[in-house]
Amino acid sequence: MKHNKKRNTAFLYECLIKELTKAVVRKNENKKSKVLSILKQNFSKGTALSEDLEMYKQLMSTNCKDSDRAKRFIYEVRKDWENLDRKVIFNQQTNLIKQINEELDPKVFSCFVDNYRDIATVGSFLQSTNYKAKQRIVSEDRVMHLITNETSETKDLKHIDNLTYKTFVEKFNESYKNTLRQEQRTLLTSYITSFSNNGLELKVYMNEEIRRLKEKINTLVDKSTISDDYKSKFLQISEKLDSFSKRQIDETMVRDIFYLQDLIVEVSRDA
Repeated sequence: MKHNKKRNTAFLYECLIKELTKAVVRKNENKKSKVLSILKQNFSKGTALSEDLEMYKQLMSTNCKDSDRAKRFIYEVRKDWENLDRKVIFNQQTNLIKQINEELDPKVFSCFVDNYRDIATVGSFLQSTNYKAKQRIVSEDRVMHLITNETSETKDLKHIDNLTYKTFVEKFNESYKNTLRQEQRTLLTSYITSFSNNGLELKVYMNEEIRRLKEKINTLVDKSTISDDYKSKFLQISEKLDSFSKRQIDETMVRDIFYLQDLIVEVSRDA
C-alpha cells in the first residue's frame, strides 16, 4: 500500500518539530521564528489540522489490551476523522506544504522521523476506506497491533529499511558536514543508526564518548586558569555523566551529550 506522507498531518507536524529542534540546537533564531510561526498558524487549537492531528495522536497514544474494545475504539476514531471537513483539511495541508517548500526547504520532508512507521500505519488505516478489501484488512490488523501492543511480524521489522536508512544518512552527512563538529556528527549518526541495529553501536559510542568527555573535564579542572566557579560546575557535569551509566539511552541523553560537546570545546578555547 502506497502512503502519501505529505498528506499525513502527523508526519507534517513531526517534520516541523524536528526542524524546530535543529534550529534551536544551531541557535538559528531566524529559522526558529519561521518554524514557530508556521506551527502556530497551522496547528493552533481550533484549526482543522490540529483537529486532524488529534485523531492520529489518539490512535498512537492509546494502549488497549482488550481486542474487542480496541476494535471499537479504532473505528470510532476513524468515524470522527471522516466527520471532519476533509476538503478544508486537504486545502490546509496544501498550503502548509507550500509554506514549507517556500519559507523553509523541501528537504524538510526528507527528515528522519523515528516513529514514522506508526504514523504511516495510522495514516493508512484512516484512509483505508478507499482501499480494496485485502488492503483494508491488512491496514486494520496493523493498527490493531499498534493499539494492543501485540507481537507481530510488523513490530519485529526494523524501523527503517536499508535503502531508506542509506539515503537518509547520505543526506544527513551532506547537510551537516560543515555545520556540526565531527564528534557531534558521529553522535547523531550513531543515534540514527540505533534504529536499525538495536542500539548496539550507539551504546559502544556513548560509553567511549562519556569517558572522553570526563577526561576533558578533568584536564580543564586541573588548569590553574579555570575559575573555582567553573571547576564547581564541571564537577557537577562530571557527576551527571556518571549518572548516564545507570540510565537507558534516550533522546534526552543524546541531546545533553550534544550540548556538552559544544560547551567543553568553547571553554577549552578560553582556558
